[in-house]
Amino acid sequence: MSTLSHVLSSPRLLHLTLRADAASGIAMGLPLVAFAEPLAALLGLPAQLLLACGLTLFPFAALMLLAVRSARPPATLVWLVIGGNVAWVLGSVWLWFALPLTLLGQVFLVVQALAVLLLTELEFTGWRRLSAVRHWPDE
Repeated sequence: MSTLSHVLSSPRLLHLTLRADAASGIAMGLPLVAFAEPLAALLGLPAQLLLACGLTLFPFAALMLLAVRSARPPATLVWLVIGGNVAWVLGSVWLWFALPLTLLGQVFLVVQALAVLLLTELEFTGWRRLSAVRHWPDE
């Protein structure tokens, strides 16, 4: 079995995906905050929007890391993450049509929206798999 197949079939899929989502959120938030002005010129997105999005990603990442602290993350936190990710993707689609993006801005929006969509699908799949388990090893 390949490593990818092993991860995708793992009962820890939700935990692994939430950690990856948190890490990617921090990795995305840092340049958005630190370089909002130059990125705005390159992407065709307002600097204030990039800064606000970057600052939003830090508490969202903390929420994800909080969720993985237990073997069975609270449903409310998991659904908040999934809902936040869906809102992020929908907001990205709206920005595509609402703003005069540069070509690089279009590529940026599509790539990051697809990455968030993939993470959301993996989180949802992981949550379903985890919800099907009746007995928890640490309980």
